Amino acid sequence: MIVEVISASAEPQQLSEDICQNAHERLATRGGHFTEREMIPVYFLLLAGYNDDESYNNLLFPLRGDIKKTGKPFAFIDTPLGKPSYDDVEAYKHIDRNNTTAVISGICASVKIGGSSERTYIAQHALMDMLKALKNSTNDLFVKGIGIASKFNLIVNAIGAGDTDEIPLILYYGIPTQDDLLFLCFAHRCGFDVICISPDKSVINVFTGCEFAGKLQIEQMENSKAVMPFPTRQLKSRISTVAYTAERELDTVLYGGDTLFRDHQYAKLDSAVLRTTEHEVHQLWEQQAKYRSGFAVKDDRVTVPTIFAKICGVKNGDTKEYLEMIEGFVTYNSVFALKAPSYKKPDLNVSRLYSVYHNGTQLLIDKLKRSPLNKCSYLSDDLQDLIFEKMQAVINDGLLTLDSPAEVVDYVMYTGLNLDKTVLQLLQKYDFTKDIPKFIVADTIEDQFSKLECTQLLLLSYLGFDVLVFCPTGYRDMEAYISSDAYDTHSYNEFVYNLSIPQFRIPSAPKPKKQGGGVFKNLFKKGR
Repeated sequence: MIVEVISASAEPQQLSEDICQNAHERLATRGGHFTEREMIPVYFLLLAGYNDDESYNNLLFPLRGDIKKTGKPFAFIDTPLGKPSYDDVEAYKHIDRNNTTAVISGICASVKIGGSSERTYIAQHALMDMLKALKNSTNDLFVKGIGIASKFNLIVNAIGAGDTDEIPLILYYGIPTQDDLLFLCFAHRCGFDVICISPDKSVINVFTGCEFAGKLQIEQMENSKAVMPFPTRQLKSRISTVAYTAERELDTVLYGGDTLFRDHQYAKLDSAVLRTTEHEVHQLWEQQAKYRSGFAVKDDRVTVPTIFAKICGVKNGDTKEYLEMIEGFVTYNSVFALKAPSYKKPDLNVSRLYSVYHNGTQLLIDKLKRSPLNKCSYLSDDLQDLIFEKMQAVINDGLLTLDSPAEVVDYVMYTGLNLDKTVLQLLQKYDFTKDIPKFIVADTIEDQFSKLECTQLLLLSYLGFDVLVFCPTGYRDMEAYISSDAYDTHSYNEFVYNLSIPQFRIPSAPKPKKQGGGVFKNLFKKGR
């Protein structure tokens, strides 16, 4: 008789049915030519991770009940098995602990499955193979050997594993200790089903680091969390209609890749500033995120390629054309600002107010979200998390060149906690795969941008805005406090001073696309 590990269904709903089959059913459904007297088909399965609390609870609770109903010899383990007792060790005192062969043969002879000489033979030889494979000293081999044997005999006697032809089953919940791991690897080699379940995916490393777990079938769920108590009741659940299920399946087919996306499919964003020529700024300005070079989706996070640029001077000194150009950049999802003398800065007591919400360089985000300083608490948790995440990123990346790290923290916190309502509304509407919101500044005066203005521009870039600064004078403005690594600078051939720029109106809707003569139109047009 041989023991053969077979595969269970990867579908959680089918798992219980597979496990509860007897040996004859398993052999029949898999088209095997063996009988249950010739082969024992067993499961050696690890189910790691969880999807959500409700579905996970309602998978585990009935699974245990379904196994009990089969009448199989069944052991449920949710706490580590103890080390051998004094009496257990005394049963092996006759073994010569200085002789490796005597240790192995003596411990293996102690393993018995009552009522089944065939299964006892399989178990004894399986343990012999394992002990021979262990590269331990004779004394360590003795300790490990009696640990495996005593646990096995304890379980066998407790569940009556030798009193029936049914395949015994061990359901281990949690992360096994190294001693328990050896026991589980031994049990499946003896003809036991061994199912280990843990919501904590770190359990995978425990098994894959064991030389005896080579035949383990590993099935993973999407999420991971610390091991919680095994469920004791079924949770009330919501049942999906056929139409709802079909819609979700269609979502997976259509929107599971990186070409088609549902509206607001993603809540997490990383902004990657493009290195562009001045001509490309014009070309890319109204291009949706998903069509820009560098756009990427990984798991639940989107990388949005953005523009952060300063355009100095006026092409050929033509102010009429220059003003028309600026107006052309003002889209329906823009904020347009005229630079004015700015003396606004955080109040002197800001440092004192903010000090309890950071530890020097790290924001205490959970505490800050709950504080009265959080003026965007009415927004969704995802959007609040995004704002605070990018505030932290600005602090970490060092592109804001203020007088000290402490000043950077103060200015970033002040800016992030006082974002303009228009900016927040644009963020709320922002679909990270589609149109990118814009922040445009026209600077015609001699004053440099203040620390606060520079912090705002950099934070908006991190939040996924396209940021564009027009400076017809070519004067320094944001260079004083923002590293040149953060943005591109493009220059025209003439500088113009004392230019009056109007407050351009923000369009109420996207501009109609121009019907240009594209490649295919030119291919098929009539005549020459």
